[in-house]
Amino acid sequence: MPQYARDFITQVVLRADFVTGTVPMAGQVPEAVLSVLESFPERASLNRSRTEVRVQKTPQGPVRDTRTINFQEHNFWTAGRTVHAAVSSEYTFVSQAQYEGYAPLREQFLELTDAMAGQFPNLRIRRLGMRYVNEIKLPEADAGPGLGADFWEHYVNPLLLGGLRFAANDGALARHMCTTELNYGTDRATIRYGIFNGEYPQPNRRREFILDVDAYCQTQLAAPAVAAKVDDYHAAACQVFEAAVTDALRARMMMA
Repeated sequence: MPQYARDFITQVVLRADFVTGTVPMAGQVPEAVLSVLESFPERASLNRSRTEVRVQKTPQGPVRDTRTINFQEHNFWTAGRTVHAAVSSEYTFVSQAQYEGYAPLREQFLELTDAMAGQFPNLRIRRLGMRYVNEIKLPEADAGPGLGADFWEHYVNPLLLGGLRFAANDGALARHMCTTELNYGTDRATIRYGIFNGEYPQPNRRREFILDVDAYCQTQLAAPAVAAKVDDYHAAACQVFEAAVTDALRARMMMA
């Protein structure tokens, strides 16, 4: 991926959800895990719960078994809260609000995952994912006039703009978001894109286009498999972004 002076990333997340029961963490975070979070001075813990639904086959037919799992989520932030990490018996994640590059994010996440696996040798991951949220904002006058497809086709792949062209009326469009899901077997990707409009249901008045890429797998993994997977997902997210934008947007991103 080219090195841009400017990007439109507003959030990037690496997250691992654990197989229930494989991380029996109760109470405080182990010291070995805290040691990799020394650069996260702001801390808070919250009580959380999630509902798990299982369907079992019986001679009488399918039976739904629903249970509520209560746990503590321990949160950590860097100074200024630009990076957020969370640890619990159910999942761990690292999220950046100001993207600092893939390498430091990868290092933080792998250190945290490895520390958790070191404390809980039976740790298994049921879902591993990486998500990039790009908010392409072009309020500058020299970007050109308009709000609809005629404007965005200069910066976004026209194949993503069919719905905007169908709306055909810059003055009335309130929201237009699309979802494309890709299935590569064990690996999946969900791509959401379009005009979200933070002032919905008012008509849209902003030149802001969302490109949200979530690459993930929902198969059991052990901690040693994480590094290669997140590298694959980062590469996939970059490929989706490059395919979704035009040279005109790349030129603007090259300018500081």
